[in-house]
Amino acid sequence: MKLTQELIDQIQEAMLHTNLKGEINWKDGDDISVQIAGTFAKDKFIVIKNESKNPWVPAEPHPRFDYEKREWKTEESTEK
Repeated sequence: MKLTQELIDQIQEAMLHTNLKGEINWKDGDDISVQIAGTFAKDKFIVIKNESKNPWVPAEPHPRFDYEKREWKTEESTEK
């Protein structure tokens, strides 16, 4: 399959989506990768990943949650 100019224009238009503040999420010059995936030969989809958003930084662990026991710490256990 060849990408026609019409298809390229449709992809470009779709990528102009904005966040809640009205700012464009994908900016010119962002580092992107393109991948193709799918389960069956006739079933494919294109993944366009913005590598500029990586590495993302995860949130800090919650200080009152015991991740080993998978339970919330009580007032008594935090006073020790």
